[in-house]
Amino acid sequence: MKQSLLVYDGSNPLFRAVVTAATRRSEEIVAVRWSSEPIQAFLEAQFDARPFAFILIEGDSVHVGEETVERILCRAGLADSIVDALKRTYAVGGAPFGRLLHGRTVADLDGTFPLSAEAAAHLTDLRGVREIPVEEDR
Repeated sequence: MKQSLLVYDGSNPLFRAVVTAATRRSEEIVAVRWSSEPIQAFLEAQFDARPFAFILIEGDSVHVGEETVERILCRAGLADSIVDALKRTYAVGGAPFGRLLHGRTVADLDGTFPLSAEAAAHLTDLRGVREIPVEEDR
């Protein structure tokens, strides 16, 4: 199975801690900052844009927004009722929360999309490592 990549906003210490906790026990998923150059190239190839969103690249699918929330929480083994509640919270609060905490609005993009061949080419190197170094924003 190809290694999954979790794309998140690494500029906030709280989110770095949450994502680290969510991925530390898994060898199947690696966290990658949204602002990293390889991810920006991937986004441009996949979406013809660089949407600011919570993204999970899993196999040959790209999950965005609520779908990412659901898949990560299900992997963590949370009850369906908790997963559903947190998905609804993300749907309602994602945009204002993004503006407040990230200084930008989360893209209005949710769902699962097939991974394009052009975008997949940007992932080969990322999926080949066990840990992706994270550089602090300056």
